[in-house]
Amino acid sequence: MLKVLPFLAPHSSRPGVELREADFASVGAGRVPFAGGQFCLQPGATSRPDTHDVSECWMLARGRGVLNYAGTDYAVKAGDYLFFEPRHTHFIHNDGDEELVIFTVWWLESA
Repeated sequence: MLKVLPFLAPHSSRPGVELREADFASVGAGRVPFAGGQFCLQPGATSRPDTHDVSECWMLARGRGVLNYAGTDYAVKAGDYLFFEPRHTHFIHNDGDEELVIFTVWWLESA
């Protein structure tokens, strides 16, 4: 049976930036080895710099922006699929005129 996952309550680290994590626990505790959700930035908004021990992928669903990854800026747009290595600082700025919508998934790699 198909399970449509609900989102948890949205939270924000900066004005114009919102993360809504998917409720993977709703399919049963410990069944899903990753986390993820939807990350949205309003025009002109910039996410806070993020550095963590997990690997992460972003799929840009709508909009465009400038991603700073490990100190280098990259122009990114809807349709791009990005992979971030653990412990590489990254943040994104929405330099477009529409909402930037990103779907994200992250996981701790096994040794």
